[in-house]
Amino acid sequence: MARFGGPSTAPASGQRGIALISVLLITAILIGLTTQILSSQHLVIQQNQNTFEQSQAVQYVLGAEELTRQVLYDDAVNSGPGVDHLDEFWAQPVLPLDLDGIGVMQAYVLDLNRCFNLNWLADDEDKAQYKRLQRLLTHLQLSPELADLIKDWVDSDQQVSALGAEDSAYQMQTPPHFAANQPMLDLSELNMLIDVDPLEVQVLSGEVCLVPDTQSKINVNTAAAETLYALDNAISIQDAQAIAQAARNYQNVAEFVQNHPEFAAVQQRLSVTSEYFLLVAEARLNRSRVSLTSVLYRDASNGRITLLHRDFGKRFGVKTKPETSQTG
Repeated sequence: MARFGGPSTAPASGQRGIALISVLLITAILIGLTTQILSSQHLVIQQNQNTFEQSQAVQYVLGAEELTRQVLYDDAVNSGPGVDHLDEFWAQPVLPLDLDGIGVMQAYVLDLNRCFNLNWLADDEDKAQYKRLQRLLTHLQLSPELADLIKDWVDSDQQVSALGAEDSAYQMQTPPHFAANQPMLDLSELNMLIDVDPLEVQVLSGEVCLVPDTQSKINVNTAAAETLYALDNAISIQDAQAIAQAARNYQNVAEFVQNHPEFAAVQQRLSVTSEYFLLVAEARLNRSRVSLTSVLYRDASNGRITLLHRDFGKRFGVKTKPETSQTG
């Protein structure tokens, strides 16, 4: 009698192998999906964290701006009315300040009545400011034609100066554009002048400033040596440097001229107070960094502070604090 064997196990083993592979594939897919979900979630969390830190940093520098407004107002109406000098509270830099262990902030205020205002050339019928700018350029060993280019850029006419340029020349540039024919708003406009050397722009930008008042005066208590030197041929750079390096707290222009008679011819351009200020602030929180520059105007009659310009696009340290010896 024939003997039949038991049922074959090969198909069952094959099915179990296929099932195992299927389980492994499903597991791998689930692990991949889980990893992707977790990665996406982490990215969203990180993006939200960065956005939060960026917003925090913005609020910190805006807080520095508000504090500066309050300090300048208090200086005008309470602590130091009628006189501004570099030993006052507003002129002291804020050293790196810890922000509750999550970052640091630093800031300083520059007096914009301490330096040569390029917008003087927008209202310069007797060319006195033009000559002063040429004197400054010569001292800085920069191209004298910069004075002509700047004059034509900020004045309201289309009359071309000796080495300057007006709309007809700028329309031939790539891309074509026009001369501003109005006071400058930002020193970056210097880069739009024809055939200007970027290195010369960098040097000049460190010695000049911009305020909208084309008749603004120089504060002798805060003025930089180069600015004082540029005012008149009777002023030597040595005398200007000696003044700038000394602690100054002149109560009026007459007192200053009495001590420095070489400034008698230009005393109408001088003052002992300041109306325009530049705040430079930066807040750093982990990977987020926000820099702010704000131009503030202070009304001498009532101390009221007006924000003229705010820029989040410049790096901290675009200008340095003026070097001067201070009392204390």
